[in-house]
Amino acid sequence: MHCLEGGFYMAGLAFIAPETVLPSFVKALGGSDSLIAQVPVLLTAAYSMLGLFVAPLIESLGRLKPYVVFFGGLQRLPFLIAGLLMVCWPQSSGSLLAIVVLAPVFSGLVGGIGVNAWMEMVTRMIPPHLRASGWAIRYTIQGVVGLVAGVVVQQILIRHPGAIGYGWLHFICFGFLVLSWLSQSQMKETPGAVEPHPRQAYAEYLRGLPGMLMSQPQLRRFILVRFFGMGYLMLVGRLSIHALEFSGRADADKGLLLLASMIGSLLGNLFAGLRGNRSGGRIIMILSRALCIVLCAVLPLVGSFWGFLGVFFVWGFGLFVDRVGDLTFAAELCPEKRRPTYLAILALCQAISLLAAAGLSGLVFGLTKSMGAVGLLSGVFAAVSLLVLRGLPEVRQKHHVPPVMGENPPVA
Repeated sequence: MHCLEGGFYMAGLAFIAPETVLPSFVKALGGSDSLIAQVPVLLTAAYSMLGLFVAPLIESLGRLKPYVVFFGGLQRLPFLIAGLLMVCWPQSSGSLLAIVVLAPVFSGLVGGIGVNAWMEMVTRMIPPHLRASGWAIRYTIQGVVGLVAGVVVQQILIRHPGAIGYGWLHFICFGFLVLSWLSQSQMKETPGAVEPHPRQAYAEYLRGLPGMLMSQPQLRRFILVRFFGMGYLMLVGRLSIHALEFSGRADADKGLLLLASMIGSLLGNLFAGLRGNRSGGRIIMILSRALCIVLCAVLPLVGSFWGFLGVFFVWGFGLFVDRVGDLTFAAELCPEKRRPTYLAILALCQAISLLAAAGLSGLVFGLTKSMGAVGLLSGVFAAVSLLVLRGLPEVRQKHHVPPVMGENPPVA
């Protein structure tokens, strides 16, 4: 159910593809260079904004599933509302732009109220030696559906260009999100190994945060790893627009770019799941950052649409290797005691990193009008992240050996 929940959720988002589909629609509606750069990160950044406000409540809960399922249902509704507004009522370009941008923002803000409770719940559910493959299977489901999504996006936008076509894509997205929520409702919660933390006054809770963070030097370095590890997302806000404009292809051909990235993500997930189960998340994060540097170096040499298909293949491979590694490493790096708060701190820092990186990317493109300059900035960020990451040890216990198939794991 964990794999189906995430697989269906991300498969639904593949039909509106914040990384490839929405940026060009925002551009067509008159969005600025800065806003176009922000589109791929809006949902993820919004997810991370409210975590620290609700972490004390989450830490005090004995059962997490009712809380997770309630807010999980609410967070899916903005995409239905956006689809209805696009299809059923005529809108000006300014109104459409607001709908397209605000749907992921509202979804992320509501989802952010429950995301750390969800992360704590599934971290308890999934044994450490299966966490990497658990994330990878979720992304693989997304990739398989995404292969179909690439073709569907192309055909819908050919037949229904503009707001009507994007409205239907939002409806398809919402259908998959409903399947995701139904899967989530069937998950069986595992009792926590850690007793609920007594509820604190919020002022007292906030005063304790700096001390918690200072007690975890590896966590502080991981925040730097994440901050500079935004190379893939700095690229992608303009990448589909650049590929279509440079090669002279039609807007509907962004579906083919999506298809190429989904094929890359499938292979990336397969690799990351197998390697991450054996070695933990750090080593595959190192690989993903090295691959980002190579991609940034090659990008200025690409001049054909087939070349851009290859770029999106490598981008999909590297990004999803990075996501599997990041989720695996973060879950194991945070101490079990007060883990929701540590995850909320990481998430808030990530939101700041996403918005800062996307804003910087948009600023550089606005000043230079050069995708090569954006690629250079992304490569420098990836290189700094790689250097910091190499100084972090793998946190997975060296003596841990996964149980043999068919055997029960040892009980602590």
